[in-house]
Amino acid sequence: MQFNTFISSISDLERCVNAPNLQEVLLEPLLLARQGRLSLEEVEFLASEAVKRSLHPVLVWDILMPEQIMMEICQKISQYNLSKFSAIRVCDPGAAWWVKTHFPQLKIHLIVETGNHNLEALQGWCEVLSDSLERLILSIELPEKQLIEYCQKLPVGCEILGVGRILLFYSPRSLLSKHLSVNSSDEAIPYLETTVASEESHNRPFPTLETVHGTFMFLDKDQFILDQLASLEKAGLQRVRLDLRHLSQDGNIAVNIDNICQQILDNPTTLKTQWHQPIRAPFFKANRTTSIFHRMKSKAKLAGYRNEIGLAEIVAVESKTAVIFYALQAFEFAQINSLILPTGEERELPEDIEFRNLQGEVIKKCDYEQILITNWFKKAMPGTLLLGKIENV
Repeated sequence: MQFNTFISSISDLERCVNAPNLQEVLLEPLLLARQGRLSLEEVEFLASEAVKRSLHPVLVWDILMPEQIMMEICQKISQYNLSKFSAIRVCDPGAAWWVKTHFPQLKIHLIVETGNHNLEALQGWCEVLSDSLERLILSIELPEKQLIEYCQKLPVGCEILGVGRILLFYSPRSLLSKHLSVNSSDEAIPYLETTVASEESHNRPFPTLETVHGTFMFLDKDQFILDQLASLEKAGLQRVRLDLRHLSQDGNIAVNIDNICQQILDNPTTLKTQWHQPIRAPFFKANRTTSIFHRMKSKAKLAGYRNEIGLAEIVAVESKTAVIFYALQAFEFAQINSLILPTGEERELPEDIEFRNLQGEVIKKCDYEQILITNWFKKAMPGTLLLGKIENV
């Protein structure tokens, strides 16, 4: 099993030289990489030093660009010495095609972590980029079973994140600096790190980063599958990425990489228990994000209830406080039979429920389009229909 990691210093390079099964290092220039902090000159220097140490430097170009910016960048790197790099990692299909066209000798590692999760799409990229494509960087949202299948069926090598941050949200906009005390006249490169919490997430702190290329929010737990690599190795997985950038110290972003690689080979379970951050592998055994789809009912399927015996619909819920109904017709509350949730589940209305009008008065009947308020009850959710008894409707 071969590893790779990001580097930003000579000290990182030296640790990589001593790391078992690690020959490939990833270099991120500020111009091209979303989390890049290095100048092109620094990247070129580190690439040269990596080659001297028998390591394989890979240039990271993972930003997404409108055409005008892409043309400006292409003009700059056309005069850049790319021969030092063993490959270039790209996310933008336009950038991948430009590299294939202008530098056909340079191998491409295509980042397909967002979208492109089905085998047919991945095979399509293999055909489009043909001889230039050397590797696909796959999504952590693919469970182990699919990863094994893809490693066996795809005509190029595959890579997966073994350990590192899990990206929850990305925006190309600057979302942090205007809320923090940042001197707008400061010429330093923006690279802001903080945690963000909200009432909706129960004040759970999510690590958040802003660079010149946008804003990133991460899960507060690291992806970790380093103790579950045996089947993937057997299936032919080419690379496992060890992303330690969030554990950086004094400008070094591959801290302790030599010891980590050795522990992966010797005793990954111990490494797991000693990891610096809380860990999880949310999709590795199964991606259950679609597991409740079969239970969900569309509004079209509820239309029959709405048109035939629907009395009112829940339009808003204030948790632990109130439920707001909108009357679909005039009716007396003695006609009420039950509730049907958007999931299709039918429930009885609580016995102690009281309907009130906007003045807070308890009422026994209502008019068409009237707003009704009740005390909160479990499983109340917008879209739920209040059903009447068929013989009374």
